[in-house]
Amino acid sequence: MIFKNNRNLWLFIFVFFLVILFQPKAEAASAADISAKAAILIDEDSGRVLLAENAEQRLPEASLTKIMTALLVIENGYLDKDVVISKNAAETGESSIWLEEGEVLSRKELLYALMLPSANDAAVALAESVAGSEELFVSQMNERVRELNLQNTHFANPHGLDAEGHYTSAFDLATLTREGMKDPLFRDVVTTKEMGIPWSGHDWERSLINRNQLLNRYQGSRGVKTGYTSNAGCCLVGAAQRGDMKLITVVMNSYDMYGDTEKLLNYGFDNYEMEFLEEAEQPCQIKVSRGTSKTISVKPERQLAVAVLPAEKDQLTLKTDLAEQVQAPVKKGSVLGKGTVLLNDKEIGQINYIAQEDVAKKPPFWVAFIDWFRSLF
Repeated sequence: MIFKNNRNLWLFIFVFFLVILFQPKAEAASAADISAKAAILIDEDSGRVLLAENAEQRLPEASLTKIMTALLVIENGYLDKDVVISKNAAETGESSIWLEEGEVLSRKELLYALMLPSANDAAVALAESVAGSEELFVSQMNERVRELNLQNTHFANPHGLDAEGHYTSAFDLATLTREGMKDPLFRDVVTTKEMGIPWSGHDWERSLINRNQLLNRYQGSRGVKTGYTSNAGCCLVGAAQRGDMKLITVVMNSYDMYGDTEKLLNYGFDNYEMEFLEEAEQPCQIKVSRGTSKTISVKPERQLAVAVLPAEKDQLTLKTDLAEQVQAPVKKGSVLGKGTVLLNDKEIGQINYIAQEDVAKKPPFWVAFIDWFRSLF
């Protein structure tokens, strides 16, 4: 390019810098380009929020409800237990696997039916099996809500059909999903694309096909759950992993739930990287009262890593809050404190510190004396 005079040169430079100055940033464009009414992207390891839009807003969640239902079923155990399908479960409408009254399936088979084809009849059957009734199971769901400190969530049923007092938020769903992803069976269920289970009275099996197309269209997808009602709109909780980074997304009332989810995941993978806090790998010692050992070693329950922007790497610190002294007996794995990850003194994640060994209670003096005396002979 040739400039005939300095005036044209300076005009070009001025326009060039205006273009650079006012060019939209990638992250801002990503957030603005989401069609969902509410959305969130979090780092699964630390729980850090990487991007959020109306994430605390209370909204109907449709079948995303089943994430809590599945979590409670898994936590209750006895997954090989037979479930006799009730009339109430068989008559549950909308999405179903056509369960019939009196039919018998295991809890585990119904769990896959709950999460793959999103069967509402399976949700009620599981609720009745675990708690005795649908109403009592809903009470357990709301008790777990309180334990997880989900401040914008309340359940009215185990399946997610529209009901008064049935709502959650994108942030709460991300927190709930993060809890579920800690369990290997939960992870297996939400990543299963297809399986068959018995169908009483038929010569063929029921085919359970996962409705979550993210498993087929996004590299590194790890599930989790779709949902739709006319009131909730299209909803999707997604998860994906690339390298050491694991991300969880939630979009609620979205016009393009897969497109929105992929944009969120791409934003996370393109802009963030995992930083491992090596200082957390060093064990700490806590005093033990009346134990066979005077101290016990504690470490974080897992390797501590946080998704950070490249410029944030040197701004991470770890603050520990550990018990000064514990009383024996102490079991290996007991939570004896917590660590808080800070970014520029702002909390972005927490992790439990757990006992690394058992410490038995020290026997009374007279027992120790008898043992010593016997050792002399």
